[in-house]
Amino acid sequence: MYGESITVVQLAYVRAAAHFGSFSQAALSLGVTQPALSVGIATLERTIGTQLFDRSPSGVAVTTLGRTILPHVLHMLGSVESIAHEIASARDSAPPLRVGVSPLLASSLIGRALEAASREQLGALVLREDNMVPLREALAQRELDVLFIPSVAPAGQFANRVLESEALHYLPSGAARGNGEAIEFSTLAAQALVLVGDACGLTTFTEALFTESNRPLSRYAGEADSYRTLQKWGELGLGGVLLPRSQFSPDARSQPVLREGTPLLISYEAVWNPHSPRSSTVVSLLDAMSD
Repeated sequence: MYGESITVVQLAYVRAAAHFGSFSQAALSLGVTQPALSVGIATLERTIGTQLFDRSPSGVAVTTLGRTILPHVLHMLGSVESIAHEIASARDSAPPLRVGVSPLLASSLIGRALEAASREQLGALVLREDNMVPLREALAQRELDVLFIPSVAPAGQFANRVLESEALHYLPSGAARGNGEAIEFSTLAAQALVLVGDACGLTTFTEALFTESNRPLSRYAGEADSYRTLQKWGELGLGGVLLPRSQFSPDARSQPVLREGTPLLISYEAVWNPHSPRSSTVVSLLDAMSD
């Protein structure tokens, strides 16, 4: 019908100007500049082909036709604001997003998720830390909405997206040998590694690194049950330790690991069911985390 669209912002300008009888006061109440409001109303008047306000040095007054149109303007704005209120209420009442997290993850990644959910008003996040198998089972049974886990296995029926990557560090057997300088991955086969059980995915990732590089993996005969224990055993001289940097204590004399001069990284990914009713919320969270 019209060559230009009528916008909600223009209608809000009209309502405020009619209420205050002043473009400058209306602009102040809406937090916009007076020229922006004046241009917006003038554009609307040009679109509908009639003047809504009589301008004078003392202010503005609604024209006769403007008084006829004003109730419709108020009705349309009320409808738009009701829709916005319903959407906000629905978000506030939405169930929390259930997030399964691997113990291998850096706490900073979880912090990003919490901040993004709060910023975008996506509702609360309820975290559950566990190992890979129980987390995947919970996702399959829809007991969890999304997993944050190391990228060590195919996603299969699920959707996935890489969240971030982290540098791998190495602590030589006996803390005194660590000097903080970068070390080539090819030299690690000369010393046994202390490993944890395979439940968290770290051992799977480590074994794959050695297999891809066609190098033997020498393992300490024992097995630690936590990353803290790994570091302690490494410091006691039982073997070298390979971990994401975030899992070493700040004072650990660990060394960045390179492969042919390039930092060796471990990636973390989000995994979720694309057919779940919460899938769109998961995607919104991931998009917000990448902003």
